Amino acid sequence: MLADAKTQLLRDSVNQTLLRMRDEAYRQAEPERSKLPRWARALRLLPQRATITPKTVAVIERLRLQLAEGAPRPVLDIRECARLSLEMEVLARTLPQGPFAELSQRLALLGQAAWAQLARAEAEAQLLPQFQRFDQPGSSQERRAGVSLGAGLGLGEAGAGAKATFGVNLGVAWGVDNDDEGFVFVNRSKAVSARAGIKGGVGVAALSGAVQGRWQHTESEEFASARVYVKLNADQLARGSRRETLGTGARAVVGALIRLFRPGYGNELSHFQRLQQQAADQQQRLGVLLGWLGQRDRSEALPGPARHYAPPCVVDSVRGGAVAQAEAVGVSVAVDVAVECIDIKAPVLTPFWQALRQEHGVARDTVTAEHRLAGLEQMAGALFGSDASTRPLSRLSGAADATALRGGDLKVLARALDCLEAEFEHLCAVAQQVDAGIGRRAGSAAVERSLLASWRARSREEALAQMALAHAVLVREVAAREPTEAAVDMLFEKRALDQRLDELAPRLYAPPIRYDAGKVAQATSFRDLLKLQIRDRSVALSLGGTLGAVGLQASASLTERERVHHNPVRAGDYKDVRVTLTGSAGGSWPLDGLRDALMAQLAPHGLAAEVPAALAGLQASLGAQGSGSLTLLLRFYRPQYQRLADFPADAAGYRLQLSRVSASGDLGLSIAGGVPVQPGISVELGLDVGASATSVLYERWGDNSLSAPLMHYLHLKAVGEEARWPDKRQEQRLALEALCRQLARPDSAVRGEANYFLKRQQQDSAGFFAIMEAFAAGCGSAEAAIAELEALMERQYPQWQMDKQAFAGWEELPLVHESVRR
Repeated sequence: MLADAKTQLLRDSVNQTLLRMRDEAYRQAEPERSKLPRWARALRLLPQRATITPKTVAVIERLRLQLAEGAPRPVLDIRECARLSLEMEVLARTLPQGPFAELSQRLALLGQAAWAQLARAEAEAQLLPQFQRFDQPGSSQERRAGVSLGAGLGLGEAGAGAKATFGVNLGVAWGVDNDDEGFVFVNRSKAVSARAGIKGGVGVAALSGAVQGRWQHTESEEFASARVYVKLNADQLARGSRRETLGTGARAVVGALIRLFRPGYGNELSHFQRLQQQAADQQQRLGVLLGWLGQRDRSEALPGPARHYAPPCVVDSVRGGAVAQAEAVGVSVAVDVAVECIDIKAPVLTPFWQALRQEHGVARDTVTAEHRLAGLEQMAGALFGSDASTRPLSRLSGAADATALRGGDLKVLARALDCLEAEFEHLCAVAQQVDAGIGRRAGSAAVERSLLASWRARSREEALAQMALAHAVLVREVAAREPTEAAVDMLFEKRALDQRLDELAPRLYAPPIRYDAGKVAQATSFRDLLKLQIRDRSVALSLGGTLGAVGLQASASLTERERVHHNPVRAGDYKDVRVTLTGSAGGSWPLDGLRDALMAQLAPHGLAAEVPAALAGLQASLGAQGSGSLTLLLRFYRPQYQRLADFPADAAGYRLQLSRVSASGDLGLSIAGGVPVQPGISVELGLDVGASATSVLYERWGDNSLSAPLMHYLHLKAVGEEARWPDKRQEQRLALEALCRQLARPDSAVRGEANYFLKRQQQDSAGFFAIMEAFAAGCGSAEAAIAELEALMERQYPQWQMDKQAFAGWEELPLVHESVRR
């Protein structure tokens, strides 16, 4: 085997290949040697010339010696893969066109793909510490840009005056943040806002007021954690090249200058997906070339790159507010009130075969499930018919229609599965040949078109969708067979067939060929729409002052939030109290000098008089500002489940869920200009760009509510990252111990909450609270108390999943696939 399933190159096989390539290089260079017989050369009758090693042989021998230094390791490391790839490229350029040069090119590509795989793993290890902070709820970073257009009307004289303004702002933003639960979101948003205000002043005192509204549309991509985000995007977040790996790249200064003007220059890691796919596509041809060299290749088919597709989550928010501010002698007081409504629509795709395996079926609602199954049967009906060349299910199973297939035994279904798997592998093999440029004259493209036509498809995506549909039909037909316990052979055959279907599904839904993952996912899945909503009301009071370019502001705010969510430990009512201390520094520099210089240049040519008076009076400025803030958040939460009839009334109410201290920073640059059009009337333009980031410095969960530990524990278990819980438990050790002491108190609210969960779990509460009381009395250990609390949360997990599935905000869409020909 030359490469394993992870595209790692095996040292012994690479060495054997290089030996055979050296022999072939000697053979091709043989005409350059003396043609005299060996006995004549032995007599040395003619002047002797030094034996010159052919250049191709020298390249291969040098590479063999370099790879021999890492003999103890069974696979080539990242430096060796980079060296192998670069040397094979040199060899391919040296050799004349032919099979030997092609073999060198394909080995160079395989080596580069192996290098990219190892480089990506190193990039993940380097990036994870940088992005790990996004695992903490409350962390975020954002880049923004905006343009504004406004008008002003105002008059002033002798230090007194008033001005009314109206402005519209268009902005875009890109950012990463973490929601309350622990998911990481990558956001791309666009917003439109309008603001109308009035300001009046006398001397050093001023009074202003404004109303403003904003509409924002955001598309978010959801990731289970920062680790998942880095794993899926490492090749786009980092950079690297083979020459940099070997330390032979451009010097740091030169490389930085080149990358300044060409950001993607030399970044071979960004081509990771393409390299992996090309390595998978060429494997058949590489095996043929190795056979031509006299070496048999037993490597399995490479899987190709993993294609992640998740439909974006759409968030629309509408916000309105009003602010009143008074300032005098550099000191200001402001009151701000706002309301906001956020609608969230999260599409969810469930592949056919997974939906058929779910306990609740293909839909939560019985009527919808019947409609979806009927739609699946209607779509599958087009795959049956008398013409087997264009009716794939009839060709696979021999049944003329669905009724005939349903009446057949398991052997008929097993034969259909064998044929489906064979045709799927045939399609993949032909598609890889076409993509690798192999067999064009032999008609590989024509063979692919014939295969697509046999599946009633015009593209690979449609053919894959039809195959997934046929697979779903077989899954359903096998599941419908219910052999009796007496029919042991039939029961064993059914289980084996189910296992084979489940093993084929991942390959069928993610084939190792080039295709549009989004189209295939949408055409082979049932679609649900999860509708969530957040409604906010907030009021804030701020007090600040400025001294020159430096400002300091303190503010306190109360936000009342109502969240409609499918997660039971996130749905409910919130009251957030925030206390923020902000310091800022910045300045604004007029650009009148540029205007005056322009007018001075135009005056000698007699053009200054042609400039409109409004432009001559243009006022422009360049501003820069940076700010930093420290925020204390106290979040009080009343979960939705406290409104249920069986929840104890004395335990209901707002409880402190968490307290959090976070630090934020913001940097911005703006250009603003005002063009007077009439006395007292001006048109104002602006452009601003900036970036901001927030990091959580400290967080502690409340000790009279189970909502915070439940939220984090259940989330980590749901996304398969339970290994992070011990670190979270150690981080919140004091809070969990305080929570256990509160559970020991008979009059505490959290005790009633825990008793509610224990009753739903049908558990005896006496033993649970006995352990908590022993810990509070000093007779038991904290480890035992926390372990008992974790056992409660572990038992709550199935119930939590059921509550999520029963959420009323699930909209199950009908089964309509326009991309599949019927």
